[in-house]
Amino acid sequence: MYFRQILHDEKACASYLVGCPTLGQCAVIDPQGDPQFYVEQVKNNGMAVSHIVETHLHADHVSCTRGLSAITNAPIYLGSGADVNCNYIPLTDGQVLEVGNRRLKVIHTPGHTPEHVCLLGDDWYLLTGDTLFVGDVGRVDLALNDIPTDTLRERAEQLHHSLSKLLGLPDYVEVYPGHYAGSVCGRGMDGKTISTIGRERRSNQALQLSGQEFVAFQTEKLPALPADFHTIKRQNLGHK
Repeated sequence: MYFRQILHDEKACASYLVGCPTLGQCAVIDPQGDPQFYVEQVKNNGMAVSHIVETHLHADHVSCTRGLSAITNAPIYLGSGADVNCNYIPLTDGQVLEVGNRRLKVIHTPGHTPEHVCLLGDDWYLLTGDTLFVGDVGRVDLALNDIPTDTLRERAEQLHHSLSKLLGLPDYVEVYPGHYAGSVCGRGMDGKTISTIGRERRSNQALQLSGQEFVAFQTEKLPALPADFHTIKRQNLGHK
């Protein structure tokens, strides 16, 4: 197995590589920056990029998914129903992506965005995107247009349900989030870049809230939007 967490300190983001050197395949999850970096990193470890996966459509940084796909001819995977102007293969809840001998099980986790997915790797680690962070959870208010209050509450309820699904996993499952402390995609992230389901169950304050308390937490006293939010979101959607 080949697994790497790649940290981008400028906006406190993380990308991931999950590969199978035996069969020469590697998935790139949530890539940003120079697409050639991923090509070289994967090649230097005896593989080729075979899958490009976005856990969701990002709002705080520009994705390099299209550029990476153009270089490698690898298909793009996104959660079903993603409103994006590019060709992609839709991911559905319970689906398993085979990356050589590695297995990534798709868990649909709407709330932060409607199409958001988490990826359970070989039953022992979880790529959580912007659903669950170390010590925090994702926001539900990041959209191009103003969100009506009822819709915002509905998204918060969806996220609460999605988190409940993740908390149904065993305590030993390792958590690898899409952001860490310094990101504006949450409110109180830890500086740690990895955790476990058990640790988050015990220490993540947002996960201690009841359903009503969680909705209030997500819909009141909202923090500022990420810098250049609208420009970045439109670019990632493929809109002008």
